[in-house]
Amino acid sequence: MTSAGSLGAAEAQAALALAADLAICRRPADLEAALLDLPGLVGAEYVGAGEVRHGGAEGEIGVLPQITQPYVFEAEALADWAAHMHQHPVFARQLIRPMPEVLSYSDFLSGREWRKLGIYSAYRRLGLRGELSLHLAWDDRRTACLTVHRIDRPFGARERALLETLAPHLRAAYVRLELGRQADRWRAALEHGLERAGACVVLVDAEGGIVEADAGAEGVLRRWFGPRSGPGLPAELAGWLKASRSSVRAPRCVRARSGRRLEVKLADGSGEERLLLLQERRTGPPDPAELTEALPITRRQAEVLALLGEGCSDAEIAHRLGISVRTVGHHVEHIVDRLGVSNRTAAAGLVHGALGRPG
Repeated sequence: MTSAGSLGAAEAQAALALAADLAICRRPADLEAALLDLPGLVGAEYVGAGEVRHGGAEGEIGVLPQITQPYVFEAEALADWAAHMHQHPVFARQLIRPMPEVLSYSDFLSGREWRKLGIYSAYRRLGLRGELSLHLAWDDRRTACLTVHRIDRPFGARERALLETLAPHLRAAYVRLELGRQADRWRAALEHGLERAGACVVLVDAEGGIVEADAGAEGVLRRWFGPRSGPGLPAELAGWLKASRSSVRAPRCVRARSGRRLEVKLADGSGEERLLLLQERRTGPPDPAELTEALPITRRQAEVLALLGEGCSDAEIAHRLGISVRTVGHHVEHIVDRLGVSNRTAAAGLVHGALGRPG
C-alpha cells in the first residue's frame, strides 16, 4: 500500500489544510463544511459519512450525521443497500475483525464476482464504479464509516494514500461529534428533569458573574429579584454567595410570596466556579394570574384551569366561580383546545408544569 510520504507537495498541503478544518469540528455542520473539500482532493464525485446501528438481526442503516456531498443516496438505494449490506466484503470483514486500513470491495472480489451480488444493484442504480471505505468507529452498538465514490473508474494508490493521511483526523472529528451528541442529549435530559422539578441551575465565577445559565434561570431571577443591571447575580444573591464562602455551612437563601417559594442552594462549592440550584415551588393553590402569563388562555379560563388543577369537579368550579355547570364545560373545552391536550386531566396536569409542583 502506498504511504502518505508518496504524496506530492500540493496534495500534502491540501491534506494538511483539511486536517486543520477537521480539528475544529464540534458539530455535524462543521464536519459537513469540512468534507466539502474532500471530493476534489481525492477526485471523487461523492463522499458520505454513514453509520450502521446494530439494533437487531438485520441492523439499521442511517446516514449520521446527514453528511453526503452531494446528497444522492435516496431512500430506495439506501433500502437496497441495507437489505444486502452483509454481502459487502468490507462491511462483512469489519463485523468479524475491525480493520483500520482504507479498503475497497475490489480488495476482496473481482469485478465479475462483485456484479453477481445483490448489493451491486444499489451501486448500479446510482452509477457508482469506484469506492473506498475508511471506518471511523466500530463497537457493539454501531459501525461508522466514511466512503468516497466515483462513477467512471476505480480509485488508485494515490487516493488511498490521501485517505490514510487523513484517517486519524477524520476519526478524531467523528469522536468529537459523538461526544457532542451525547453531551447534548444529557443536557436536554437534565434540563427537562430540572424543569419538571421546578428547578434550574446557574454557574457563577469567583466574582459572582454568571458564566452560564440554563433556559429557565433568567426568568426565575427576573421574577424574584427584578431585572439585572449587569452580568452578575442580583445583589441579594451575590451577598448570599459571598457569605457562603466564609461559612462552614452555607446559609440558605429563601424567598416566599403569594403562595410561592424560592430556595437557592449551593449545589457545588468547590473551585472558583460555583453551581447554584434555584428551585421554585407552590405553597398554595394555583394563581390564575400566573397561569394567564404562562399559558395561552384567558383570565376566566385560567380561573377554571386553576380549580381543575386542585381536583375540583365541574359542579364545584361552577359554585366557586358563580357560573353554570354548562358554562364550565364550555370553558374546559376551550382550554383543552387551546393547550393542545387530549382531555381535562391532561390540562390539569399542565398547571404543575406551568407553576411548579407544590412544596
